[in-house]
Amino acid sequence: MSIATRRQGWDLVKDDTKNDRDGNRMARTRQRAIGRELRRMYDSVAREPVPQDFLDLLRKIDDGKGGSEES
Repeated sequence: MSIATRRQGWDLVKDDTKNDRDGNRMARTRQRAIGRELRRMYDSVAREPVPQDFLDLLRKIDDGKGGSEES
């Protein structure tokens, strides 16, 4: 590296840019890994059927027979 380059601080800018790119790349890699693990953990939950009690409650609410009946 020439003296002129060092004087202007270009070597520092170049190193900082590389560190930023490496840091961003590592952050994206971590985010993808977390996303994969969350999908793996919750996919089975998302595929479970809705409990019958919950479906009955929703049906009552839709029919206007929710928990607060008027006198």
